[in-house]
Amino acid sequence: MAPQTSDMGGFFTKNPTVILALIGLLLSVLNLVNLLKNRKRDHFVSGIPLLGGLFILIGFLLSHHKIWALLCFTDYSWLMLPCSLIFGGKTNQKKEDNKENEDSKR
Repeated sequence: MAPQTSDMGGFFTKNPTVILALIGLLLSVLNLVNLLKNRKRDHFVSGIPLLGGLFILIGFLLSHHKIWALLCFTDYSWLMLPCSLIFGGKTNQKKEDNKENEDSKR
């Protein structure tokens, strides 16, 4: 019997949607690095929230490795989405009210 070699190309041909999940993981990591860099400097560069997490979710749900779809929660946007929906409008409204009050005093 000839020894079988491990062929990564064979893995990706049998599971093509895992490539989509790996792209999503890359996007998620880049989005997190972008967030950390923006905190260190005052310049804001926008990332695309939830895109990496959605790629991971779709990629692993379409493959045979469905348990790995839980990696979609490595994207911090999943945690920030409910917070921004609940509290985002309130904080933005307060900022707008403060700007209007300052403008009216001038």
